[in-house]
Amino acid sequence: MELLDLAKKVLSWGSDEELEVYLSRNHSTRIEVSDLEVESSNVSTSEGLGIRCIKEGRSGFAYTTVLSVQAAEVALAEARENARFADPDPARTLPQPQGEAKVELASDKAALALPMEEKIEFARRIERAARAKDSRVRKVRQAQYADTSYELAIANSKGLAVAHSGTFFTSSILAVAEDNGNAEMGWSYHFARELAKLDLEPVGEEAAQRALALLGAQRGQSARVPVVLDPMVAADFLGSFASAFSAESVQKGKSLFADLLGQQVAAPLVTLVDDGTYPEGISTAPVDDEGVPTQRTAIIEGGKLTSFLFDTYTAQKEGASSTGNALRSSFRSTPSPGPTNLFIQPGEKSPQQIIGEIKRGLYVTDVMGMHTANPISGDFSVGVSGHWIENGNFVKPVRSMAIAGNWRELLLGITAVGSDLRWVGGIGAPTICIGEMSLSGE
Repeated sequence: MELLDLAKKVLSWGSDEELEVYLSRNHSTRIEVSDLEVESSNVSTSEGLGIRCIKEGRSGFAYTTVLSVQAAEVALAEARENARFADPDPARTLPQPQGEAKVELASDKAALALPMEEKIEFARRIERAARAKDSRVRKVRQAQYADTSYELAIANSKGLAVAHSGTFFTSSILAVAEDNGNAEMGWSYHFARELAKLDLEPVGEEAAQRALALLGAQRGQSARVPVVLDPMVAADFLGSFASAFSAESVQKGKSLFADLLGQQVAAPLVTLVDDGTYPEGISTAPVDDEGVPTQRTAIIEGGKLTSFLFDTYTAQKEGASSTGNALRSSFRSTPSPGPTNLFIQPGEKSPQQIIGEIKRGLYVTDVMGMHTANPISGDFSVGVSGHWIENGNFVKPVRSMAIAGNWRELLLGITAVGSDLRWVGGIGAPTICIGEMSLSGE
């Protein structure tokens, strides 16, 4: 039975309640190699359905990992029973059908059927490229190739019925360069919705180059100087504070941006966008995980906070409209608002121009401890490595430095935004320069 057919079957059992059925089926392959030998290979399939039942504002949820009529009947009974004991909330409701966003989802299902040995060779190609870059690339911690296919169907008792499917492919590597007893690591990553667009050798070469560039790095002097963030580092920062833009976090008082709507929260040259329709985005889809059409939402525009990210529930509480940002970790969970493809809109300056304007400062290529950042207060204190800049040029690699600050202060302090937008999963950022930050070193 097709996913949407099963969803409609479940809805036919409804009575005087609101019902929603969310079904998914995923198939993935992941391969890791080291020293050109397979370290691990995993082929997995996950499928199931989740049911929400809402009656008189009381919401119940249940799920099953079996896609069958019989299992769905049991899950529906459990969801109804759970709803009986839930606290009533007038904001609990399901969305009306609104159609779908006009997005083109590239798909490459033929590539998924390639022989396992060919997929292993993809991972080996990544490693070979890293090692071929320089004889000092002595180790590869992991060279990974992965592919995923997915199918989703969502239907509810208000007449909503949508389905979509797609594929995506990823490549990554962690390379280690060694010289004179010194070892440094470099990481790189790429994703694409079609295998032909996936970088393999370039990923290996970049990881090697990032590791090689840090050889001989020493701890720098403490200073207060401009700091330039590499796009992948900027994306790491953005991802760590992404939850602050969720309407749920705001309504629970767990966002540093609560009560700041319409105010200047970043430098005027900063525009932050969430776009579920972004071409080739890893999270691009015609609808969110409640079936609401995805859209482009400017969260920060010209430095001013203009919107948060809403699902149906948080929008009802706010008297607003959903921004198409209902997300689920899987069929095992209910939706909550979160980012799709979240990115800082690129500017006009090249990275070389930004670096060339720095008389004395630091270019950060690696950050450690980002998981300790506090998304509620915005405070962070992290270790960094990178390159010291003098008169617009890299003069030496540095490591074991630390920077501390606050996310709001960082955003307000941005003095340049590069043209080189880069994606790490669903988070994107270009090179950015913060006018002044405190570095802790020797």
